[in-house]
Order: sequence, then structure tokens, then C-alpha cells
Amino acid sequence: MNFTGISDCELLVMKCLWDSGEPVTVHGLIAELDKQYGKKYKETTVYTFLSNLKKKEYVDSYKKGASYFYPLIKEDDYVRKYAEQMRSFWGERALKVMIDTLICTEKKAEKETFCR
Repeated sequence: MNFTGISDCELLVMKCLWDSGEPVTVHGLIAELDKQYGKKYKETTVYTFLSNLKKKEYVDSYKKGASYFYPLIKEDDYVRKYAEQMRSFWGERALKVMIDTLICTEKKAEKETFCR
């Protein structure tokens, strides 16, 4: 079930835009998608993702020679919305599972072994 209204591929584009911290061209996105996620998308594919994200009001763009794209929603706001939708769908149990997962992930990083 998609809680966010955007596809996994669109989410990767959003993550690249958020991580960049500044407007990015399609060629810049293509390079980052390959570098960070091993995705070798064609220019037309990335334009399709961006077009969909613009329609959904997640991104906008301006033209200064090339087209530059930037997010309209902050990453923290997106994550908060995602977490709220997960909790709404799964109920209070989801909150406990999310917290347990976050704690255990952190503990595993510290070489603790008591988490599953």
C-alpha cells in the first residue's frame, strides 16, 4: 500500500532533491540516482518522474538555461506525514514497532546483540 501518494522511483528523485539542498537539473539527478542508488534511468524517464511530481505538487522548477527542479515539501514534513499515515493504518502497534526498530537498529550499530 502506498501511503505517500508517490511511487518508489519518484521517492528516490525526491530524496536526491532533498539531499542536494539546492535546485538540480535532470542531468544532475540522473548522475545522483546512479551514484547513490545504482539506477541508470534515461533522461525521458526522469522527466516523467518530475512531471508526475509537479502534478502532485511535490516539486517545481524554473528555467535558467536548463530546467532546475526543487522540492516544494520539506523532507521532515514528508517523513512526518508518512509516519502519521502508517500509524493511522496500522494503529498504535505501529508506533511500538517503529520505535523498537529504530532503537534496535541504533543498538546494532553500536555492536549490541539483544535486538532481533
